[in-house]
Amino acid sequence: MAWLGSALLAAGTAHAQYAAPGFPMLPQGRLPVTKAVAKLQSPILPRFWYEADPGKLAAGRTQFFEFVSEHAKFPEAARPTPNHPEVPLPTGRLLVRVLVRPDGSVRQPPRITKRELALPESAYPPSAIQALDAEAQRVLGALRFVRSKSVQDSLMVPIRFIAQ
Repeated sequence: MAWLGSALLAAGTAHAQYAAPGFPMLPQGRLPVTKAVAKLQSPILPRFWYEADPGKLAAGRTQFFEFVSEHAKFPEAARPTPNHPEVPLPTGRLLVRVLVRPDGSVRQPPRITKRELALPESAYPPSAIQALDAEAQRVLGALRFVRSKSVQDSLMVPIRFIAQ
């Protein structure tokens, strides 16, 4: 037995891991580096739905819809694959309910309340419908508004998806 121990010591440095009870074992060496995707975040938008002045109401609404239209893109996952080019492209409008907290953040995730698509939902693959829902939730979940003293606000936002 002593001979085995001396042979192991002579072989070089040992690469054993030990963790005390209750402590996690940490991996040795470098972990693979993953590139972090920048999270979408809107500028702080005014709560235009409270504005009495028509000019401020229109300016706030314009700023809101400019952000949404600039960042909402037709998802690639909703397009037909080369294997199934006959599958129709889902186009139409989603109505999304957004709950805005008093601190200006959006309660996650925004809720899809109605889908008004060109064809019945059964004509499209479920993955295409899910891709449209995910894109609407991604963009509307990134909204930020000015703080308010109200408890919580609710908005119904229409998002139109048209393939180009």
